[in-house]
Amino acid sequence: MKTEQNTNEEIDNQEVEVEVEADEEQLSEVDQLKLELDEANEAKLRALADFKNFQRRSIENESRATTSGMARVIRAILPSLEQINMAIEHAGDDAVVQGFQMARDGLLQGLAECGVEEIIPEIGEAFNPLLHEAMMRQDAQDMETDHVVMVMQNGFQLGEIVISPAKVALSN
Repeated sequence: MKTEQNTNEEIDNQEVEVEVEADEEQLSEVDQLKLELDEANEAKLRALADFKNFQRRSIENESRATTSGMARVIRAILPSLEQINMAIEHAGDDAVVQGFQMARDGLLQGLAECGVEEIIPEIGEAFNPLLHEAMMRQDAQDMETDHVVMVMQNGFQLGEIVISPAKVALSN
């Protein structure tokens, strides 16, 4: 009987051990599935972040390309605008000059609508190498060194891009 009871106890113990091992396997399987879920969620979040970065870079690239293209067109137009300005400055006062002035004003208005701003330096303003191009130096007794004493030609900029710096004379 004792052997039978021992055998029954051993069988019961083995069944309990098998159940514990099965529970541990299920628990580890649940933990493993949770881990896989966490990894999948992290991968999804990384993919979403990558996509958002891609969208942002695409928008920035498109904006840069548009601005660059506009700057190229404006650079091509500016010499003609300067020629119109020179014609107006050196001509008399007649109907032809008024026509040139109207054409120039219309062109400047169109450029302004595209975001182009005129760089108009003031006499006495400090020299800014980002906005001004020094063409010459001139003696000026009542002005500090490296200040604008004469404006030869206004400049133009498109947002942050200086298309044509203002041409100025600087004080000695």
